[in-house]
Formats: sequence, C-alpha cells, structure tokens
Amino acid sequence: MKLIKLFNTYDSLQGLISLSKEAAKKEDPTLHFFKQNARNNFFDLEAAFRIFRKTHSKEVAEPLHEIYKSAEDFLGKYDFISSSSSKIASDTKLSEAIREKIIHQEKKARIELKQFLHKEKWLPDATENVSKQAEQMKDILATDSEDFRYEYIKFLSKNISKIDEEYRKGELDPHLLEEGIHEIRRKIRWISIYAKISGGIIQTQKNEKVNSEYKKYLTEEIISSPFIKLPLCPEGVEPITIRFENFAALSWMIQALGELKDEGLNYENQTHLHGEEKSTENKKNDSKNSPDILARITEEALKICDEFFIKDNILTRLVEDINQNKN
Repeated sequence: MKLIKLFNTYDSLQGLISLSKEAAKKEDPTLHFFKQNARNNFFDLEAAFRIFRKTHSKEVAEPLHEIYKSAEDFLGKYDFISSSSSKIASDTKLSEAIREKIIHQEKKARIELKQFLHKEKWLPDATENVSKQAEQMKDILATDSEDFRYEYIKFLSKNISKIDEEYRKGELDPHLLEEGIHEIRRKIRWISIYAKISGGIIQTQKNEKVNSEYKKYLTEEIISSPFIKLPLCPEGVEPITIRFENFAALSWMIQALGELKDEGLNYENQTHLHGEEKSTENKKNDSKNSPDILARITEEALKICDEFFIKDNILTRLVEDINQNKN
C-alpha cells in the first residue's frame, strides 16, 4: 500500500480548498475559516511532514512542513487570544477601559490573521496553493508502506528517546510554565498525534494483566476518550504495535499537564490585567500570593512528570514496544 492511501494528506488539503471557498462567501471570511476548524487540517499536515522530513527527502518535506506549521501557529495564536479575550472581557471586576483593551487586542489579532491567510494564499481560494503542494509531495506519498514502516520505527524510537533524555537531563523543567510544563506537554502530544494521523499503521495491544502502577493512567475518562481511539490498520499493512497502557499514559499526561498549564496561564493573565488597575500597595500584597499559587502548579507538574518519566518509565517502555516491531 502506498502512503497516499495510508495518510489523509490529500483529504486535509482538499478540505482547505472547500473551507476557503465557503469562507469567501461569508461576511467575515477569516473568522469563518477559523471557526470551521481549518487549524485541524493544518495540524494534521504539519504532523505528517514532521515525520516525512525525517523519513524522506528533507529538501522536499521541510519547506512543506514550514508552510503548514506557520499556518497552524497563526491560527493557534488567534485561538488563544480569542478564547482568552472572551473570558477576560466578561470579568465585571475589570474596568470598561481594560475590557475595551482586550476587545482591541482580539480585533488586532484577527486583522493579522487575515493578512497572513491572504499573503500565503489560503484565502480567498486555496486551490492554487493546494495544487502546487500536492505536486511537490507526490513522490513522498508514492512510497510503499513497507519501506516507510522501517523508517517510521526509527523515527519514532529516536524521537521518543530524545524527549525522555531531555527530561532526565533537566533540559525540560516543569518548574517553568511556558518553557517547561507547556513544552513537555507539546512534545508528548506529538507522539500521540503521530499515531492518530498515520493511517492505522500504529495499533495498541491490550494486556489482560497490567501492573498496578500503570492502572492510574487507565481512568474511565481516558479509555473512553475519542483521542485514544486509533484508525484501523488497513489490510495488507503490518502494524507497529504498542501496549495500550503506555499509549493511554500519553493521553493522561497530556490532559493533566494541559489543566495545570491553563490554570497557570489564566492566573498570570488575570494577575496582569487586575494589576493594571490596582494601587502600588495592593500590587505588593498580590505579589506575595503569586509565588504560592504558581509554586503549587509547578510542584504538581514536577510530581507527575517524575512519576511519568522516571518512576513509571513510560517513554522508555514505549521505545521498547516500538523497537520490538523491527523484526
């Protein structure tokens, strides 16, 4: 089977054409393009070409990866500003001037997104863009899945081992919010996304007996989550199998770190905005409490990261699973 049938790359591209044409008919094409989850298409494409730039010609795959990454980054930035603005603008404790400032920030971000989407020719019609990119990637997608499987195993093993090593060396520090908790979550999330977008070549294997220390990851919420369900492996394709509890642990960790990251960022945003309206004395009082709240968040993150990486060796176990598929 060829990769064109394994990955949904062309479907993602065709979806962007449809979204762009649909958006062009709306009063605010940029907002419609965003609200119809164009970001998901770019995210899937970015993930695919994060893989292909290592398993295929970097000269071909890297420029495409950068195209999709920049689009996803722009949409992600607007998503964060838009959702934050909605929450903060409704805070009745803030003055009208501050709420107006928040609204202005959202409008400015939307204008910047509009300019980017038009400059990069995703709006008003993505057809020309997609046709050009589809031509550039056709040789990659013509690769046989058997040849890809060997390179994919090497990519996954090396990528996951690197993340594990970075944490153990202290290069990923959960005491930090953006550069620590958020970055650790991002790196772990990519592992899960690779499994989701690679057409079913990765499959999980449930064990009748799971050691007690790993059962904490198998909560009802996690095992029933749509994020843990993988595509079926196509007929004629040899799957790369990993233990279910190890894959579930990724989802558990992504959720746990996401909650801590959101709590920390929301607290920092609220503190900053409320601080603009307070007297110097009140700001001093608030600053005494800030370290306590952020310290609690980072200490919780450190505890679950140490358990995940060191005590439970989840990434080490994943690499073991993946490498067993080499034979």
